[in-house]
Amino acid sequence: MPYTHLLYEKSGPRITVTLNRPDKINALNEELTREFEAAMLAAEDDDDIKVVVLKGAGRGFCSGHDYSKEHFVPGERETGADTQGHRIDFHKRLRAYMRVWDIPKPVIAQVHGPCIAAGTLLAGLADIVVAAHDAKIGPVEAAPGMVQGLIWGSWLPLVGLRKTKDFAFLHGTMNGIEAVQCGWATHAVPVGELADTVDRMAAEIARVPLEILMMKKQAINRSANQMGFREMMEINFEMSLSGHFSNTREEWTATLEKDGFKPVMEEWKAGTVWDRNRNR
Repeated sequence: MPYTHLLYEKSGPRITVTLNRPDKINALNEELTREFEAAMLAAEDDDDIKVVVLKGAGRGFCSGHDYSKEHFVPGERETGADTQGHRIDFHKRLRAYMRVWDIPKPVIAQVHGPCIAAGTLLAGLADIVVAAHDAKIGPVEAAPGMVQGLIWGSWLPLVGLRKTKDFAFLHGTMNGIEAVQCGWATHAVPVGELADTVDRMAAEIARVPLEILMMKKQAINRSANQMGFREMMEINFEMSLSGHFSNTREEWTATLEKDGFKPVMEEWKAGTVWDRNRNR
């Protein structure tokens, strides 16, 4: 199928899926999310493909969901005005992200620059994560009043209880070296060596017969599911949905609609926006 915000490149037994909204640091809008799911299904159904490489165009991997509009429009799904529509849309998002986990072929995430929020879901669900030394990785950069829980289900089994709570309450980001040290990434390399490193890994994986690769991935992932991985994702999905319709989130949404995403984030960093919301 033709793609608008995604590049789908086949080279022998390898598919490279490139998120391609570089002007938005590959932020996930509805169209890109749908295209990503279609690309992962196409790679799964192509019997010639043994390995998938996932990366981002431009200066980063993915900045998360697309909240970069200058102003939110009241009634849009991002604002949570319609609970049924929001649940349907959010379910589609989770289903698309889980394609990385569910595809029975190895997936390598090639991470450079910002990899934030939902971007860490896509990369974190991959089988191997290779990050640039100077990558900027974190579950949230947005104001804490907006963030509930979809992200934490993928972080907890990777980095453990303490590190997940550290990020949940104190936020911030880590570089590729730190991501390897805490268990989120597999390898960290200088950014100039990132593409070549992933190429070598993909070539090595592709030497193995497809059925063996599929058996290995499914054995590991099914074992992880028995340990509760998929249930953790679903629990956090429900908690995040609940949070989107909380009074606190509605206050933040009203501020986003009025002032725009970037100004609200700058005010949060300056320590003023929460006081303003409380005293509305």
